[in-house]
Amino acid sequence: MDKLMEYQAVFCLEDVQRNVLLPFTLPQDYEQLAVRLHYGPKEVRDPEIIRPRIEECVRKYFPPGVTLTEKDMEEYPCLLNFVTLSLDCGEEYVGCAHRHPPDQTILVSEREASPGFFRRRAGKGPWRVVLHVQAVVAGTVDCHVAVFGLKGGERVDEIPAV
Repeated sequence: MDKLMEYQAVFCLEDVQRNVLLPFTLPQDYEQLAVRLHYGPKEVRDPEIIRPRIEECVRKYFPPGVTLTEKDMEEYPCLLNFVTLSLDCGEEYVGCAHRHPPDQTILVSEREASPGFFRRRAGKGPWRVVLHVQAVVAGTVDCHVAVFGLKGGERVDEIPAV
């Protein structure tokens, strides 16, 4: 198993809607490509942070004069930080993991691919991971992504956590 790329970042409110382009090269063909993503914290549960953020969204997205009651606020015990990932091979879109778990392993090969990704050969040449910073509720979000090339006989469960 070869580690082909690794990236760590700390995202803040100013990074929301930012796309981080992470090019890497496969030096050879692999049986399977695995991309590990971890970010956190996932949840923000502090009511002193949550309430102003929700009120800001109500002012921004709701018709004028709409306010939330205390009962409405009870429906939001937490807000979520959210980072998604897409993958390209050269100029070809391979897929996107637009889902909420903060720990993900995306797999791509000719035989199989994770949901949201196309099956394709993990072939030699230029590739790119794109991190999409969807939401940072408050403070910072630590993010770590790594790409691994697996050869015949190597198993996905042997990939180290990031």
